[in-house]
Amino acid sequence: MEIDKLISQCIKKDRKAQKEFYLLFADRLMNVSMRYCHDIPSAKDVLQNSFVKIFTHLDQFDHKRGNIDNWTVRIVINEALQYSRKTKRIQYDLEDQPMEYDEHKLPDVISSMQAADLMKLIDQLPEGFRYVFYMYEVEGFKHKDIAEQLKITESTSRSQLTRAKKMLRNFIDKQKSIELC
Repeated sequence: MEIDKLISQCIKKDRKAQKEFYLLFADRLMNVSMRYCHDIPSAKDVLQNSFVKIFTHLDQFDHKRGNIDNWTVRIVINEALQYSRKTKRIQYDLEDQPMEYDEHKLPDVISSMQAADLMKLIDQLPEGFRYVFYMYEVEGFKHKDIAEQLKITESTSRSQLTRAKKMLRNFIDKQKSIELC
């Protein structure tokens, strides 16, 4: 079924269409939720709350302003951020001093790693670093948008990304040195 027709049927509260919509998006959105939540039960809660919001506000989706994938991902990210604020898990290093790092070293090391190994290292980042990293590097948000979403300044977003990359590089260097021993 084409997506526009599916959306219009979901707006009409057609349960079969809603199930099809859910099955179409659930895996991708669960992956997004898992990036922002440390455990599966939290990620499932975020996903469920996200789908409630998606179905409640689907009539507000404007395909002229964006695509449905981006719209649903944004809802999941917002829900995950709200969840983190409620549980007071999100923390930021508010020092805006830039850290030095070799921008070209990280991609070379990352390209030799398995995705699952890299995800494990990213999950070790502090919440604030991890959120900024995912939002910028994976979701493609600009620092202005990240700052608005996380209620921080753009410079804090930039420094968090820099610090996240430096911390990841240190994790990777540590892992590589352990492998060499």
